[in-house]
Amino acid sequence: MYGEILIQPPQIMGKSPKILRVFKEIRKVASGDEAVIISGENGTYKELVAKTIHYNSRRHKGPFIAVNVSSIPEKLAEAELFGCEKGAFAGSAEKRAGRITEADGGTIFISEIVQLEPETQKKLLGFVKSGEFKPLGGNNPLKSDARLIAATSRNIPEIVSDGHCIKDLYDVFSAVQVRIPPLRERREDILPLAKYLLKEAVTKFETEEKELSKEAKDFLVKYDWTGNIRELENTIKKAAILSNGALISKKDLMLGDAGACSIEEFLEEKLKRYLKEMTELGNCNLYDTVLSEVERSLINIVLRETGGNQLKAAKTLGINRNTLRAKIKEYRIRV
Repeated sequence: MYGEILIQPPQIMGKSPKILRVFKEIRKVASGDEAVIISGENGTYKELVAKTIHYNSRRHKGPFIAVNVSSIPEKLAEAELFGCEKGAFAGSAEKRAGRITEADGGTIFISEIVQLEPETQKKLLGFVKSGEFKPLGGNNPLKSDARLIAATSRNIPEIVSDGHCIKDLYDVFSAVQVRIPPLRERREDILPLAKYLLKEAVTKFETEEKELSKEAKDFLVKYDWTGNIRELENTIKKAAILSNGALISKKDLMLGDAGACSIEEFLEEKLKRYLKEMTELGNCNLYDTVLSEVERSLINIVLRETGGNQLKAAKTLGINRNTLRAKIKEYRIRV
């Protein structure tokens, strides 16, 4: 039996010393009611850890409300969290309750909290200390008994020194922190996770029973997984759907590095069936269609990996932010 914490919906698996230490930290912070900050690289499933804390706490019967502020325009984040009065800002046609109000009696989870503006962070600090806050444009304070759990993909000691987190808010979090190690630091957990994710994928996509070849297992353990569990999960899902036969090979994992297959081989494999159908149609504007689909998929993937942060996504793609916005509009991508 692998080490795990299991409570209602969430489940975290692993038996490595580093993940067992996370389990210990979760149990400790779940018994209290203080504000918590969770740190970890993208793809480490910080929200799952936050849910685990919530469902192991006295608040487990209350709501768990998650807010990813990186996907909300900066000027609207305050209204999203604290609510707003009618006419508080352009476009606020009616009074609206905030997510902190919705989380009353439960937990409010704020992902990428360092992307909040300093003034909003100060307002959040006031709520943590008093349990009271004012909606945007409002004069009367409201109350909410919601526990704050925040998350950041940044290194915690750096978020104050570089000005991304006000010191007083950091001080509130400093006593209760949970760090999720990247997958490459707990390689003994990779195969159990991969087998679990494969079983889930086979059930979800109703494929034939699948198993990993020895070569595939060796590769999974040695690969660095810079995208962590999210990258592993996506890779296993793709392999379950696209592999032929019951045995998943190293090539089926579709990872575009020298150890698996090149980008060219990856694209050839993905486009093979599609291109065959398209070429049989004759005049189908194949060149423009394929380029558009690849560009749309690439932008979608990068936006997901950056949590909807358009500035970061534009830098990753190497294009201007205005160009990215135009592409999002052109392809009708939801952000």
